[in-house]
Formats: sequence, C-alpha cells, structure tokens
Amino acid sequence: MSISLRKHAAMFLAATFTVGSMATFGAAALDQPTAVLSSTLNHSVGTVLTSAEISNAQQAMAKAKASALKAQQDAAKKAQEEAAKKAKAEAAKKAAEEAAKKEAEIKAAATKTAYNQLVASAATARPVAYSTTYLASDAIKANATALGNYKLTFYDPCVECNGNNLALTATGTTLTEGRTIAVDPSVIPLGSRVFIEGYGVFIAEDTGGAIKGNKIDIAVSTHERANELGVQYANVYLLK
Repeated sequence: MSISLRKHAAMFLAATFTVGSMATFGAAALDQPTAVLSSTLNHSVGTVLTSAEISNAQQAMAKAKASALKAQQDAAKKAQEEAAKKAKAEAAKKAAEEAAKKEAEIKAAATKTAYNQLVASAATARPVAYSTTYLASDAIKANATALGNYKLTFYDPCVECNGNNLALTATGTTLTEGRTIAVDPSVIPLGSRVFIEGYGVFIAEDTGGAIKGNKIDIAVSTHERANELGVQYANVYLLK
C-alpha cells in the first residue's frame, strides 16, 4: 500500500473510531495490546498498518472515548444539579404551604374564640345608637348565619308603641333598651341572640303585629328616642 493510501487508511480508522465505530471493533478493543489491535485493524482494512499508525488510531479512539465520557459526566452532573434545584424549590413550596396552612389554622382558631366569647357575652342594657364599633367582624361573618338586610324600627314601653304600659315582652321578660328586639318568630326564633350591624347584640324577646319578614323592632326607653331614631336599615346575623 502506498504511503498516501496508508495515511488515508489510518485517518479513516481514526475518524471511524471517533464517530462511534466501536460497534464494529467493540469498546474492549481500546484496551487490547497494540499487536492484537493491529491484527484486528489489518484484517478490517485488508492491508498491513504500522504500529505507529495503529497507535495513532488507538489514541484518536481513546480521545473520542474520553470526550464521550466527559460529555456523559457533564450531562449527569447537570441532571443532578437540576434535580437538586427542583427538590429545593419543591421543599420551599411545601414549607410555604405548611406555614400558610398553620397561619390559617391559628387565625381560624382565634376567630372562633372571639365568636364564642361574643355569643357567651350578655346582651346588657345600653343606649341604642349606631356605632362603627358594632360592624360585623370576621368572626361573625365566618360563624354566624347572615339573614340579610333588615328594616329597623324602634319602639318603647308606652301604650302607643307596645299596646300596654307594662313593659312586658312576648316571652315574659321586661322590655329593656340595648337587649330587647321584636322579631317575626317564623324567621328568627324567640330567644335567639341576634347581631345587628351597627347596633350590636340583642335577644329576640318580643313580637309585634307589624313585625313580619325582614323587619325588626328595637326597644328603646322613651317614645322620643323611638321617634328620633326613626327608620334604619342594617345587615342582620343570627348567632349560633
């Protein structure tokens, strides 16, 4: 074989190894002694190559193998880094979700406690007047039954308002400003605790012929106060 052909044969073998001809010779061929590899290559190309040419081909193949190994290692390292990054992100997301859940549970417990305290508190005698102090809290909105917007009127123990001057309610209690309201018992059961937004907590102790549906009559101490307060509208909640 001419020098040119021999050179081309060696270059061909090196290039073939570089692009993956290990399927022909086998990866184990790289680890064979030069003499054995030479015999294999000579048989494949049909001529005799020198040890130097075989060595060059072997080096080229070893270089290709090292390059492929490095690429595999780089890919594995990248995959590990991405997996670690993903795991870190998932852990952070889970921690944030657990923290939010815990915060929501604490808030719900505090809201429930505040509501229970409101339900247990006494509806005491007090002057009836609108106040932002009595706006519906989150505790009320979350736990009470919203009855909707009601028409509010006001009455006192006089004969004109109450039909008698005995100041007695339908349930036998004494009509008391800040505590007593007259309701439609088919809508709000007598004895119920009712929160009227802007006015506070009252007890459904009385009824009235004109009190039907979404209307509530709030007891006050004098006829003048009843006239002064007139007609109002407010959201009403039935406390459980």
